[in-house]
This record gives sequence, C-alpha cells and structure tokens, in this order.
Amino acid sequence: MSLEKTTIKIAGAAVLAALSVVMQILPPLFITPWFMRIDLVALPWVLCWIFFGFKASILSLLISVPIVGFLGPFAGGWVGAIMKSVASIWMFVVPAFFAWKTGGKKRFLTSKWLYVAVGILAIALRVVVTLLFNFYFAIGFGAFVAEIAFWNTIQGTIDVYVSWIISIAVLRRIPSLVKK
Repeated sequence: MSLEKTTIKIAGAAVLAALSVVMQILPPLFITPWFMRIDLVALPWVLCWIFFGFKASILSLLISVPIVGFLGPFAGGWVGAIMKSVASIWMFVVPAFFAWKTGGKKRFLTSKWLYVAVGILAIALRVVVTLLFNFYFAIGFGAFVAEIAFWNTIQGTIDVYVSWIISIAVLRRIPSLVKK
C-alpha cells in the first residue's frame, strides 16, 4: 500500500473519530433507565470500515473511545467507554469478516440480503456481549436481560443499517471509494 493511501486512511480515521466525539456531545436519541444512550456515536466507526478499511475503523474507535467515555451528559466515564466500544465494535468486525470471506466489501455491500443477514448476526453477537458485560458492571443495579437485549438491538440496528444506507448513497456518487 502506498504512503498516500495510508495517509488518507489515517486522516479518514481521525476525521471520523472526531465525528464520533461530536455525536457523543449531541443529545442522545433516547436514554434507558440505566443510562444507556441510544445515539449515533458508532456510525462513524462503521462508515470508517466501509470507506477506509478495517484497520482504519479500529484506529478511529481507539482514538475516540477515551473521549467518548467522558464527554456529554451521560458519557459514563471509563465504564461507558468500555461498554460503548465492546458493544459497537461488532457492528463492523462481523461485516468486515463476512466481506472478506465473500469476495470483498463492494460485493458485500451491494448484496442486500447478505448485509441484512450479517447485520442480524452482528446485532445478536452485540446482545450476547453486552449481556455479559452488563452482568459484570451492573450486577445489583437492575440489569434485566430483556431490556439490555432490546436496547442493544435497537442501537445495533441503528449502527449497522443507518451506516449502510449512508454508505450506499455515498458510493453511488463516488463508486471508486470502495474498490473491491
């Protein structure tokens, strides 16, 4: 990979990390009784994977998660930073794995049924992981399985499918952004 492409990917990861922080500062769409935010914070991380690749999306997450954990009215500190990252990472790790296994991102993104099915799998994995982490962090604070699963399903749906819709719109205008 050329130095120019690497620089573009790092810059893209940094810009999308900053956008993630901006999303954290905005009022959340909804707040659950145990202060989980339903928001758009992870959309830039998923879009980073789509536009700049897997390593760039991990970099974007790593840049922004420490800040996301501490900014905004319901950030949650280090627990919030951990929870947001371990919940949201599956929204691009699982699709990235399937894109790699099925012949590339462009092919993966244009297959509606494959993207929907993989999105459901990513959301299910998110629910399992967040249940385990909530039992660790929130035991004794009323962490109910159905509520955790429901709200993480809502958040995962927003993360996976809104980013897909945005990426399809962008890729229609700039198809060379994703080469394979």
